[in-house]
Amino acid sequence: MDNTEVVRAVVGIWPISLFKKKNIETEVGLCISYPKSGRTWLRVMLDELGVPLRFSHGGSAFHSRNFRPPRYFLGKKRALFLHRDPIDTTISGYFQVTKREAWRNLFNGSVSEFIRDDKLGIVRTLRFNSMWLDAASNNEAVLVTTYESLHSDPMSELRKIANWFGVSVSNEQLEKAVVAGRFDTMKAQEATGGYEESYHHRLRPANPDDPDSFKVRKGVVGGYREYLTEDDIAFCKERILQNRA
Repeated sequence: MDNTEVVRAVVGIWPISLFKKKNIETEVGLCISYPKSGRTWLRVMLDELGVPLRFSHGGSAFHSRNFRPPRYFLGKKRALFLHRDPIDTTISGYFQVTKREAWRNLFNGSVSEFIRDDKLGIVRTLRFNSMWLDAASNNEAVLVTTYESLHSDPMSELRKIANWFGVSVSNEQLEKAVVAGRFDTMKAQEATGGYEESYHHRLRPANPDDPDSFKVRKGVVGGYREYLTEDDIAFCKERILQNRA
C-alpha cells in the first residue's frame, strides 16, 4: 500500500477534524450529531470563527451497528449536541446512503421504505437523538443547539456556541462565518473543489452530475415534504409521538 492509499484508508475511518491543518491538542471541545444533522455546515462556520472542535457521530454512522453511549465522550471537555428535525434528518440520510455511500450497499429501496427501515430509518434517528438529549439534560457540560435555530438566527446561535467554548467573536467575524455557511457559497465551493484541501472527500460530490450526491444538497428546513407522501409524514409523526411517550 502506497502513501496515497494509506491516507485514503485513514480518511475513511477518522473524524475530519484530523485533516484540518491544526493541532488536535488545540481542540476546545466536542460536537456530537446524528449523520445529516447539519454538522458540515456548522463545521464550516465554526472553522471560519476559529472554534476548533472535534466532530463525531458517536457511533451512529449508517454502517455502524451500535451507538456509543455518551459516557464515552463526556467528562474531559465541554460538548455540543447538534439536533435537527428527525424527519428532515432521515430524508437527508436516505440520499447519503443511496447516493454518497451507495458503494456500501446498505439500502436499495424507496424513500418510503427507508423511513420505515428499523436499521436506518426514523426510529434509529429518534433513538440516537433521545439518548443525547437525555444526556444533555443531566449534564451541565453539554450545550444543545439545533439546525433550525442556526437557520433562523445564525449570528446569535454561533455567538452562543463560540462563547460556550470560551472563544470571543466579533460581529464582523460572525458575519463572515454566516457568509461562509450560505448554501450557495458552500454549493459552489463543493462543485469547484474549493474544499478539497481542508475537507478532502467529506465535501466532494459522489457524482458531479447528480445534485443529490452532493454533501451540500438542499440546506432547508422542512424539505422532507418534497419527498414524502401524507401517509409517510403521518408515519414519521406517529413515531415521534411514540418516542416522546
